[in-house]
Amino acid sequence: MSLAAIAVVSRRSGKPLYMRSFVESSDLLFGQYGQNETVGADFFGDILVEESLAQKSEWSCEEKYEFMLHAASDRLDEMKWKKPGAAGADACWVGLLCSMDSFNAYGYVTTNANYAVIVEDGIAPDNVQLQKSRDVELKTLISYVHRAYTESLLNPFSDINAKITSERFTKSVKSLVAGFNQI
Repeated sequence: MSLAAIAVVSRRSGKPLYMRSFVESSDLLFGQYGQNETVGADFFGDILVEESLAQKSEWSCEEKYEFMLHAASDRLDEMKWKKPGAAGADACWVGLLCSMDSFNAYGYVTTNANYAVIVEDGIAPDNVQLQKSRDVELKTLISYVHRAYTESLLNPFSDINAKITSERFTKSVKSLVAGFNQI
C-alpha cells in the first residue's frame, strides 16, 4: 500500500489549499483511454479548454488524482464526521470515504481544513489485521500533516484561506509520505 496523493481543502471556502501526487503515473483509473493532455478539468470540475504549463505547474498533482481527491472531498462534505466521546486524532479521523479502481480515499477533518488522502491499496480484502494496522499508520500520518499545516499558519504572513506555499510544509509532507511509502 502506498500513498498516491494528498489534498488539504479549506472548510470555509471549499477551495484546495494544497494538492500533490507522490507516485509515478498509472493508467489504472482511466484504463488505456487515459485523459487527453490538452483538455481537462480542475479540482472543482470546471472544464479547461487548454491547460497551459503555468496551470499544470500550479498544483503538483496529476489530473486523475485531482479527480479522485475531488470525489473524496465531496464525500467528506456529505458525511457526519464527529465521533461521540472521541478526542484528539480519533475525533478528526473519518476513515474510508470511497474506493475507485485499486485506490481508496480516506478523510480527516479539523475545524479549519479537510484532508483527503488517496492510497493505492495493495492489501487483500481478507487481511483485516494488516488493513487495521495500515489505517492506524495513515491516521498518524495525516495528524502529522495537520500539525505541519498548523505550524505553517503560525507564520504571521500566511493567510488561512490562501494556497499553502510554505517550503517547510512541502518538505515536511514529502518526508512523511516517503516514510509511509517505505513501510
